[in-house]
Amino acid sequence: MLLFAGTMAAQTPKLYHEAASPRGFAPDGWHVYFTVRGDLNNDRVDDIAFVLEDNYSGDRVLAIAFGKKKRGYVLQEQDGGRFIAPKGNTDAFVDMSIQGGTLRFNFLLPGSHAYDNDDSFIFRFQNKRFELIGWERKLRSKKNDRVNEVTSVNFSTQTVIYEDRTKKSETRQKHFDYGRLKTLGNVVPGKFSLSYDKL
Repeated sequence: MLLFAGTMAAQTPKLYHEAASPRGFAPDGWHVYFTVRGDLNNDRVDDIAFVLEDNYSGDRVLAIAFGKKKRGYVLQEQDGGRFIAPKGNTDAFVDMSIQGGTLRFNFLLPGSHAYDNDDSFIFRFQNKRFELIGWERKLRSKKNDRVNEVTSVNFSTQTVIYEDRTKKSETRQKHFDYGRLKTLGNVVPGKFSLSYDKL
């Protein structure tokens, strides 16, 4: 029997609580836009992360469901669009993947007048929630599509690496102190930003 999950936020569609496939979670008027599979909770059963898109408005939501040992999936987390379509920008999301038990998202975000930001967010399911364990920003020139700077942050090891790929070709690394890890529910691409010098 299919059950509805509660509404996460205003205007967020109700997704089914259990389903046999990503399509089975989608309410009427929505379709599956993107799907990845892999083990996210270390139980040796494939889980799914998928993006649903409204057929009419183009709105998107992200959902994550854990696989059951026999068959099917159970909804674990739902994003009302705040993460997967920051500020309503459905063009920002590029793709996502599951690697080594982590869930990685790639975004192309507007930066300054001369640069765009290639941002990557890496989450791991731990402490009963999806916590942000890694973030990377590539500063990409709009003029020649060249990456001029890369900032990589590992929140698990509390290490940040800054790489300047211009003529200076400089690489710096240091450790930093960081408090409670952020979760999928409180990260907004485009608003989230860290500076090497301020860590």
